[in-house]
Amino acid sequence: MLPIEEVFPKLVKQLEHHETVLLQAPPGAGKSTWLPLNLMKSGQYQRIVMLEPRRLAARNIARYLASQIGEPLGQSIGLRIRQEVKVSAQTRLEIVTEGMLTRMIQQDPELTGIDLLIFDEFHERSLSADTALAFALETQAALRDDLKILVMSATLDSERYQAFLQCPIICSEGRSFPITHKYVPLKDESQWLMQIAPVVRQAIQEESGSILVFLPGQKEIRQVANTLHSAFEGEPSIHIAALFGEQDKSAQQAAIAPAPIGGRKIVLTTNVAETSLTIEGIRIVIDSGKRRAAVFNLKTGVTELKTVSISRASAVQRAGRAGRIASGVVYRLGSQALFERRDAHDKPDILSSDISGLVLESKVWGTQVSELPLLDMPSEAQLKQAQQLLMNLEALDNQGKLQPLGQQMQRLGSEPRFAHMLLKVKSLETELPGITLLACYFMALQDSRVKSVPELSLALGQMHHNAPAAFTKQLKYWCKRADISHQSDDLAVEHLAVVVALAYPDRLAKKRGNGFVLANGAGVNAHSEFWQSAPYLAIAELGGHQGQSIFSATAFEPDELADILPYLFSQKTVCEFDQKQAQFLHQDRVYLGQWIFSAKPSKSPLDEVARTQAWCSIITENGLSIFTGYSDCAQFMIRMQLAAKYYPEEFPASREEDLTAELSQWLEPFLSEVKQFSQLKKLDLKNALLTRLDWQKQQRLNALLPERIAVPSGSQIRVQYQLAGPARLAVKMQEVFGMLQSPLLCEGNVPVLMELLSPAQRPLQLTQDLAHFWQSSYKEVQKEMKGRYPKHYWPDDPATAQATNKVKSRM
Repeated sequence: MLPIEEVFPKLVKQLEHHETVLLQAPPGAGKSTWLPLNLMKSGQYQRIVMLEPRRLAARNIARYLASQIGEPLGQSIGLRIRQEVKVSAQTRLEIVTEGMLTRMIQQDPELTGIDLLIFDEFHERSLSADTALAFALETQAALRDDLKILVMSATLDSERYQAFLQCPIICSEGRSFPITHKYVPLKDESQWLMQIAPVVRQAIQEESGSILVFLPGQKEIRQVANTLHSAFEGEPSIHIAALFGEQDKSAQQAAIAPAPIGGRKIVLTTNVAETSLTIEGIRIVIDSGKRRAAVFNLKTGVTELKTVSISRASAVQRAGRAGRIASGVVYRLGSQALFERRDAHDKPDILSSDISGLVLESKVWGTQVSELPLLDMPSEAQLKQAQQLLMNLEALDNQGKLQPLGQQMQRLGSEPRFAHMLLKVKSLETELPGITLLACYFMALQDSRVKSVPELSLALGQMHHNAPAAFTKQLKYWCKRADISHQSDDLAVEHLAVVVALAYPDRLAKKRGNGFVLANGAGVNAHSEFWQSAPYLAIAELGGHQGQSIFSATAFEPDELADILPYLFSQKTVCEFDQKQAQFLHQDRVYLGQWIFSAKPSKSPLDEVARTQAWCSIITENGLSIFTGYSDCAQFMIRMQLAAKYYPEEFPASREEDLTAELSQWLEPFLSEVKQFSQLKKLDLKNALLTRLDWQKQQRLNALLPERIAVPSGSQIRVQYQLAGPARLAVKMQEVFGMLQSPLLCEGNVPVLMELLSPAQRPLQLTQDLAHFWQSSYKEVQKEMKGRYPKHYWPDDPATAQATNKVKSRM
């Protein structure tokens, strides 16, 4: 009996009385197989759709469920994943993945005929799952109050999820097979991969059964596989297999199958085997503690794959694979203390991904991302970057409004870049014969991830003449989607720059120094072997450190694109002052993204407004220190900032960034007659700053924070203000005899630190309490000063003595 069977009656009852239910069940409880099948058999639901985050798991679950009821896949049990759809009118339980559920809701917001949505392994928090759940919740709230939603996982952040969904939670136990945990401390964390094979050999000796080894990616799988093949070369009972998402189905099934009778299996896998997948015979897990994470670089617009440590929740999932069929053991690389310091949960995709697809989906849905019921909200920077990309792809206009092409891109179901490319090449086929097939070749190369040379034209040529099976499979898929034949004698590589530009308009690059600048303004490094003299590159793939290495590209000339893709270019008349040339540049420019494609002297006259704006740009870029009078204004600016700090309702914000942001309000009137840079530098900055305050506020500022303070001798002493801490008053000691308290400025908000000086203007004492100084330390100062400066007045009782700025003979 599976553990899920015990809570099944309670779950059914909760689904009857609540729209949404949360199920927490560890690995092996039967939540992904027994539960959906029995919900279907219960007869309470006309049609159930279950979302699985991984294609491999979705395919295997669907096939397993179909076999359980003795039917071929596509009848009662259906499957809908990329490149494979097996459903029929008889389908009552459909397993879907990736963006399939989102597409179903977009096409039919009422989800006609569907009674129950199941979100399996929701803890993986894929962007597609978050999007689909948000839309499903909106459908449930606005259109289908009878729609049931079941969210389930083995390692839920239960309290947080329950608070978000406002629903009951049901907890099920996992299988009762115990798991022993063994930790393998590492002397050198950077050499973790070298320790995998020794741990495998240790496990072979210490334990029985087959082994599942979790590694970050295919590169590590190949390296460990080579080492193990050598280590077990003379042992035919040891069988080594690999399992990852990009394999063909036959290789995946071979990896999942049990070891031959009398043999043992070592399965090297990525986190594709972490959830919803049972591999026959496994009772040992070796966990590297690593995974490959996609991290989106907002600056370059590139998703980088980084090897990172997994969370504790993921480690629990991996360990659970060892206890599915019998008592098991997990070997964890690293110490237990290091394990316990890991994050509790992995960072969800929505906080670390390109969200252009989500933004487009929300636009088609008729709302903003910020208005969707999302468990985590992406940052403003992510939203801004995504919207700009969609504008570059013609999905949105400059005001962010959805365009007809954007609606077509969403219906196509591919990621926005490739959807745009596929739609546009179809419309360009008459003008550029062969470009559609070329685009399919390009997509197949991207998807198949076969090794190829960095120069795209050479890489596609190689695929055209001698393509591996993985590439051919993807090529057939994309040609089918484009409704063309995948066979052709020629490949129109002369149109390659257009194809790349349609998918990656932000990666059209111009040579700059030792590297290139992208159309989005980011800089990338030049390639060490290719494109050494190319002035322009159409880049398809970037990666490496901070996404600044070029992995695949082709050279191009912007003129090639100007006529075919005019929307990539923008025209602007620019007036700016070039400090190196010490002259104004008044030009009509053509931009490709953020870099200048061409520039020529403008035929329009240089007017006062344009020149003033140019000066403002220089000041904004360089700061107010560009003015020769800046140092003289420093104290005035500090006084204005202090006034704004303590009296924000009376005085405007006056930090330098505030001032430069408001140049048009206070400085532009002083710039109208400035025609030379030398004139600009000599501008009376303080006079301009004073215009921010009317006469009454100027008087108020002088009263609160005066430039000078009168001391008992009659002298007016300048005050030195600072933004943090007391103001400072440097004054000869004789001039403050008879003064018992240090001044308080700004109605007591700004204390004054007295710096008492000798007749030679040298510091003698720092104090904020004159009365205490006169009664204490003064005697020692008096004794020393009488001998050094006998002509000056050093009274015995300075607290009552007459202040003076003269020597004794002239008093």
